[in-house]
Amino acid sequence: MPRNILILGASYGSLLATKLLMARHNVTLVCRRKTADLINREGTEVRIKFRNETDHRSIFSRELSGTLDATSPEDVDLGRYDLVGLAMQEPQYTNHTIRMLMIKIAGAKLPCLSIMNMPPLPYLKRISTLAQMDLRMPIPMLPFGTGLNQD
Repeated sequence: MPRNILILGASYGSLLATKLLMARHNVTLVCRRKTADLINREGTEVRIKFRNETDHRSIFSRELSGTLDATSPEDVDLGRYDLVGLAMQEPQYTNHTIRMLMIKIAGAKLPCLSIMNMPPLPYLKRISTLAQMDLRMPIPMLPFGTGLNQD
């Protein structure tokens, strides 16, 4: 059964939206009015390169099974949605209309999924103490049973 999913953030949220559209769900991206108008007119394009391929593939929202639309934060009708995806960088949540929408989402008790647990590298590079560090170094994973990552 297709679900109706609201995603805050059209940039980082586009990849999640594309995957949900492929699974026949309906997605609304929350973004600025001009961006919403563009998405509603032309849809989205996500370019992705698969392992062992030399070229990127373009995936167009208009060619997928689910439906996509976009709206500005003040025009969101929360009664339409089953799930909210949080896909904005942390500073964007300080915007007044986004804060008001987040309060409404909490009041509606909609389940939320955050895909922004770690700020993107360009954002981290803006912090002067981190700017010169190599932040691309992988974090080693500890094996289960060490006592450090168990519930």
